[in-house]
Amino acid sequence: MSWLGVDIGGTKAQAVVVDDELRVLTARRVSSGASSGADRMIGTALDLIGELLAEFPGVLGVGVGAAGVIDPSSGIVTAASGTFPQWQGKSPAKLLENALGRRVVVENDVNAFLRGEVSAGAALGAEHVIGITVGTGIGGALLSGGALLHGAHGGAGEIGHTPGFGAELCTCGARGHLESVAAGPSIARRFAARDGRALGPAEIAELARHGHPTAREVYADAGAALGQAIATAATLLDCRSVVIGGGVAAAWDLIEAPCRAVVDSSVLASNRGLSIETARLGALAVAVGAAALARSA
Repeated sequence: MSWLGVDIGGTKAQAVVVDDELRVLTARRVSSGASSGADRMIGTALDLIGELLAEFPGVLGVGVGAAGVIDPSSGIVTAASGTFPQWQGKSPAKLLENALGRRVVVENDVNAFLRGEVSAGAALGAEHVIGITVGTGIGGALLSGGALLHGAHGGAGEIGHTPGFGAELCTCGARGHLESVAAGPSIARRFAARDGRALGPAEIAELARHGHPTAREVYADAGAALGQAIATAATLLDCRSVVIGGGVAAAWDLIEAPCRAVVDSSVLASNRGLSIETARLGALAVAVGAAALARSA
């Protein structure tokens, strides 16, 4: 038996077919066209799904990980960043189901990421986990007692928009959110403000690895802020482990020490020894997680 999972991202869309053990049988990756609007995003997903269903006609279920806050009862995207124009107010599941003539399970992409890592990755078999993706933005997901937590409106786990991190402007328009310090564009902006050069997060990371003091400082700030957010969430959820993914996780060697220092000095005794690991499924985590959700639906 096989299952199909799709990840609709801001720049790319990925799809996988997996077997019952979530081993990837095949994978596809294309531009998502998100900047062109919701219709393009849905069209891209349909093209990928159609291509893989033709190749694997025995697929039993289809799952999709999509950006934004998705209301768990209506399936409607109730909030989305400017990276996804026309996405808010859409129901991805309904649009895909109407086109395909079959049920499609749609979940927030970070929830799908966490389900993937719990089902076949760094948090295999864990029941109390926080998932965090750090890239262009910062997303979060919560697993308690083996179940994903959605909250009243589908926004549970939005750790990137928790306050208390200074006064810099966040992408959502508020100030002092975690995302305004630790997301990739924020790292680049903070470095440019101090150094004068407009570099990307990966370039800044390389400078930091070679001892550049400003580069090291902005990554240390990002790590400490992430640690503060993790300590707060771990205390509230009483979790055992945290899984970190996303593009900025490639700089975990720069972030880990300040992150762990804040966590270790902040959590209750019951949460000491909290496991903090980077994702093992890499770029396929969301798609594999979406397939896992389809398998369990």
